[in-house]
Amino acid sequence: MSAALPQVPGLYFKADPRPAAPSPLRSDVAGFFGRTRRGTPGCLCRVEGWRAYTREFGGLDADSLTSYAVRGYFENGGQVAYVVRLCGPNVQTASALWEAAKLDMGGNLTADSPTAFRRTGYRVEASSPGRWARDTSVRLNYRRAGASGKPELDIYVRVPGVQSPPEPVEYLLGFDPSGEGEDSLEAQVARRSQLIRLVPDGEPLVPPPAPAGPLQMSWELTLALAAGSDADEPPTKYDYLDAIEPQGATVCPPEKLAAGVAREWGMGDEREVAVVALPDLHTDVTDDEDRREVLSKLIEQAEASRDRLLLVDLPQEASGGSGSMKDGDVVNAWVEGLRALHPDERVLRAAAVYHPRLQVADPLGGILNPLRSVPPSGHVAGVISRLDRERGAQHTPANAPVYEALDISATFDEATQGVLNARGVNLLRCAPGRGIQVWGGRTLCRDEAGRFVAHRRLIHRLVRAIRRVAEPLVFHTNGPELWLTFVRSITTVLLEAYRAGGLRGARPEEAFRVTCDEKTNPPEEVEAGRLLCIVELAPAVPMEFITLRIALSADATLEVIEA
Repeated sequence: MSAALPQVPGLYFKADPRPAAPSPLRSDVAGFFGRTRRGTPGCLCRVEGWRAYTREFGGLDADSLTSYAVRGYFENGGQVAYVVRLCGPNVQTASALWEAAKLDMGGNLTADSPTAFRRTGYRVEASSPGRWARDTSVRLNYRRAGASGKPELDIYVRVPGVQSPPEPVEYLLGFDPSGEGEDSLEAQVARRSQLIRLVPDGEPLVPPPAPAGPLQMSWELTLALAAGSDADEPPTKYDYLDAIEPQGATVCPPEKLAAGVAREWGMGDEREVAVVALPDLHTDVTDDEDRREVLSKLIEQAEASRDRLLLVDLPQEASGGSGSMKDGDVVNAWVEGLRALHPDERVLRAAAVYHPRLQVADPLGGILNPLRSVPPSGHVAGVISRLDRERGAQHTPANAPVYEALDISATFDEATQGVLNARGVNLLRCAPGRGIQVWGGRTLCRDEAGRFVAHRRLIHRLVRAIRRVAEPLVFHTNGPELWLTFVRSITTVLLEAYRAGGLRGARPEEAFRVTCDEKTNPPEEVEAGRLLCIVELAPAVPMEFITLRIALSADATLEVIEA
C-alpha cells in the first residue's frame, strides 16, 4: 500500500499490485502436464495460487487428476505453478450461432434489426475446447442508448454442471457493439471473458452515424458440441511427447500473451520451473512401454537442463493388471523397467519416485465417495516448495508432513520398505500422532554422487545462480575482473548452503572451493572466448539410519548408547 497525494487532511491509501515477475533463481516452482477442466491446450500458463488456477483452468474436474494434484501443491505450500493442459486428438469446442441482425432480399437491414453491429452475425464459442462448456447458456442484451448514451451490449454467461469451485456466472456489461480494430466487439469479449469468445460469422456492416432500429433486444443461446462428442478423449502418448518438446508448444492466443499469463514456449524452456510432475500420465496412457517412453523423455530433458527434478508417480496396477502396486515386488519390477531404459546411471539422478497414492477429500464425490485416490506428486511438490523457502534447496524434502491428505492407499512391512528404499522408491507413511509424512529422499540413481535428492537440488540451485551471474556477462572482457565476479557470486551461494548445514566441514574452506583464475583460463582458452570456473564441494550426507546399542548389566541397569 502506498499513500496517495494529499488533497484534504486525512489518511489515503492506494492499492499497488504485487509484482509477479518470474525469477530464474527460484528453485521452488513446479510444472504440471495433464488434463484440466478448461484452458488453452498445449499452452504454458503461469498461475499464482489456487484461485488463479481456477480462474484459468476451472478448478477440480472428475476426469482430471492434475487438478487435484495442483490443489495439493498449493495446499502444501506451493506459491507458483506452471501448467500445460493436454487434450485428446479430437477434442471439440462448444459453440452456437448468434444472428445479431437480419438482411432483407435487397441486402438491407430489416426494420427490427439494430444498426450498431459491425456484422450481421457471430459465432459464440467456448474460450477453450472440451465438454466443460456443453449446454452453457449465453444471454445477450442490447440497448440502443445505454448509460453512456451510445449503443451498449451486456452478456451473461452461465456454465452448468457440478464442479468445485462452481464456475462463476459472468456478468459482462457495457460492450460497444460498433467498435473496430483492437476495440472490436470480439476483442472486447476476449479481454474480459474467461468463458466465451466471439468469432465474426456474417455479412460486414457499416454502422450509421445515428443508431436506428429497436430500442432494445435480447438473445438466448445454448452452446453445443457436435454430435457424438459427449466425452473428451484422453491425451495420447504423442500428445505428451509433443508437449515435452519446446517446438511442440501451441502458440497462445494474443489476448493471453497481452495479459502476460501464458507463453508459447515449452516447459523445457521455462527457467523458473524446478520440479515437474505428470499426475494424469498413468490414467491417460495405458501401455507401460508408452508410459516409460514419456517419462524417459522428461528424465533426459531434466538431466540436460541440470536444474530440475522429475517426480515420478507409479500406476495403480502393473502392466496388464496382473499385479497391484500394493505389492513390493510389483513396485520393484516397474521401477527396474524404467531404470533399464537408461544405461547411463547418471541420467536417473534427475528423477525421484514417490509412492503410494494419497486419499484426499473429494467435493465432487458426494456422500457415497467422499475420498479420492490421487498420485502423490502434486502434494510432494508442495512439500518441496515449502521446505525450499523455509530451509533452502539443500534440505532433504523428507520427514515432513503432507497437508490436506487423509490417508495413504497402501502400507508395506519393514522388510519391504527397506528393499524399496534401496531401489530408490520414496515411500509416504502414516505415523501415529504425526500424520502423513514423506519418508524418503533418494533419486533413481544408485551411484553415491547422485543418490540423494538434497544433493541434486543443491546442484540445481547452484546452476541457476551461475546462469544468473553468467548470462549478463557473456560479452565482458575475459580477465581477472570477470573471474573475480564469478568467484564472488558462486561463493555467496555456497556460503548460504554451508551455513544452513548443506555442506560438511569445520570451515567453509573444507566445504567448498571455487577456482577461476589464470590456471583454469590459460591464454588459449581466453583467445577462444571461453571461461572455465571449477567448483568443488562436499555435500553433507543425509542421515538415514540411527543405531542404538543397549547394554543390560548384572545389577539390572539399562544403558543405551548411540552407535
